[in-house]
Amino acid sequence: MNNNTIDVNEEKKKLVLERFKTLNPESKIILGGSNEITIKDLINHVQEEDEFGKRIIAIQIKMLQAFGQ
Repeated sequence: MNNNTIDVNEEKKKLVLERFKTLNPESKIILGGSNEITIKDLINHVQEEDEFGKRIIAIQIKMLQAFGQ
């Protein structure tokens, strides 16, 4: 990759992290029923880019795209 190439996946990750960092890290949200997770844990999953983190990034980007329409 040269200096003029943008890594779209990295930019998406940064965007999602910046959105989550505006929230209280100890706040909890409920995902898919009764599973609670803190914002801090969501941030960790996104930073690690594990499977759950990748799904969170994809969902957040889809949500932002829906808002833009």
